[in-house]
Amino acid sequence: MPLVLHMHGVSRTFDSPGGSVSILKDVSLKVLSGSAIAIRGPSGCGKSTLLYLAGTLDQPTSGLIEILGENPWRMSSSRLASFRNQHIGFIFQDHQLLPQCSVLENVLLPTLAGFDSEANIRARAEALLDRVGLAHRLHQRPGKLSGGERQRVAVCRALLHKPSLLLADEPTGNLDPQTAEEIGTLLLEMAAEHDTALLCVTHSNELAERFPHSVSLAQGRLMFDDAVLAKQQ
Repeated sequence: MPLVLHMHGVSRTFDSPGGSVSILKDVSLKVLSGSAIAIRGPSGCGKSTLLYLAGTLDQPTSGLIEILGENPWRMSSSRLASFRNQHIGFIFQDHQLLPQCSVLENVLLPTLAGFDSEANIRARAEALLDRVGLAHRLHQRPGKLSGGERQRVAVCRALLHKPSLLLADEPTGNLDPQTAEEIGTLLLEMAAEHDTALLCVTHSNELAERFPHSVSLAQGRLMFDDAVLAKQQ
């Protein structure tokens, strides 16, 4: 299977009044096309930092990150923005929907950068919303939806451009147990249907245990120095 994400020896430190603080230490991770990996750990252990690095929203202090064989930090800022929009989908704990826009308009937000014909991309957005059971909600605003429905919209938005890599940051963190289970199932099913590599960080053992593969993050380090999954080689 093609290698989608490769993080090798990645560290991230931040400056603080008391000196440098190390959040991630020598993290190595390989994510292959079609794989689904959960990274579990308590709040504050560096999970979100790892995900932001994987999504090119932050730059490592040291180490190598490649996405689809390319080093994003060698790209111009405009090319990086385009690359990220085309190849990476994001789902956050807070769905981050725009309250003034309809469900359909929120799903179509990634098209502002423009990669496909309006008719084609609108049809894809409607098909995704139908797949998650929201075909009857296209023109409603997020304030009319439940928490689970809003997260379903966020999943559709993340998958709109058929990304190679789907990143989920505590996607069930704000949901009740039943809805969290439903969203976890949907996330795994949708990633598999679209052959998208899925990397999810969570403090929920219940969610992590549903993934085919999971590793733990503690004190800035993965449980294993290299999370290469032998079954995928």
